[in-house]
Amino acid sequence: MARDEVYEELRRKLDTYVTSCPEAPEIYEILSLLFTPEEARLACSLAFVERPLGQVARRAGVDEPGASEMLEVMADRGVIFSREKEGERRYRLLPVMPGLFEFPFMRGERNELTESLSALWNAYMPLVGRDFATEGMPMARVLPVQEEVESQPGVLTYEMIYDMIDRARVVGIAHCACRESERRCDAPTEACMVFDDACDFLVERGFARYLTRDEMKARLRELDEAGLVHQVNNSQDKLTLICNCCPCCCHLLRAATEFGNPFAIGASGFVPVVDADVCVGCATCADERCPMGAMTVGEVAVVDDIDAAVELLEGELRAGDVVLVKSSYGAGLWRLGDRLLAGGAVAVGEDVAP
Repeated sequence: MARDEVYEELRRKLDTYVTSCPEAPEIYEILSLLFTPEEARLACSLAFVERPLGQVARRAGVDEPGASEMLEVMADRGVIFSREKEGERRYRLLPVMPGLFEFPFMRGERNELTESLSALWNAYMPLVGRDFATEGMPMARVLPVQEEVESQPGVLTYEMIYDMIDRARVVGIAHCACRESERRCDAPTEACMVFDDACDFLVERGFARYLTRDEMKARLRELDEAGLVHQVNNSQDKLTLICNCCPCCCHLLRAATEFGNPFAIGASGFVPVVDADVCVGCATCADERCPMGAMTVGEVAVVDDIDAAVELLEGELRAGDVVLVKSSYGAGLWRLGDRLLAGGAVAVGEDVAP
């Protein structure tokens, strides 16, 4: 089989997975950087389900020692998956996402290979982003940090992120491939959380490190405070990863916001509620926290004190205008109402004075 033919055969095999692998010049360059022609030929004998070494060797027409050596080299580079099960070493093919794109970047290293891959993936990802996932079957779904939500009757337990962490056998963390490759912001890069078999593989091969469950929850709170969006694989009973995503680098978020794929991300089962007694109209939710443009805030003016507020209102108000003065008593906004009344305004409704 010619060199170009083996990469095309591997691409077609990768394209059968839900995240797809569309034809483009960049993908052939990517595959040639990740696999030698001999490795690509052996990878074509793998499937997206695990196969024991002997079966892979027979399908590829090579001896087991030779197949084992080559498969282990590929696993060490993070281009195929491997684990021990029932006393037998097994291997499987990795899809484009999550897998071939992410794993080579997860060590957080910058070298000639990652520099070359960054440019190629950045050019290729809009094609992948338009194709992966289908209506009713998104690749991932968004979840809030558990302590920030109020549980209501009807909320599904599998939507509670701390509970999912507690049920995992092992947990770990690696570098975010999207931010490592895109480098569009200064958000934390050690932010890709992995679980169970994927975690063991990535830690054993040097791509990730183990965390305790409490350490992961603490890290999750830090990433939440940094304004990142928490996405999990779209499975009800098996947590594989938590991506902590920024809207400028994340290919999943950008699939929905830039690449024209409305099915990439499943909505959270939680509904946001604005607490009018606490909201000051700062617009942080709209301008910084919501990457989907779902939040809007009307025109807001921020002033330093009551005098500045009175000056602003006197310049804006016209005869017949109504001003609603609302706050907690401790905020002291009743003083603004007093100033407006002293200036000739007429009180409407209940007057709550100190």
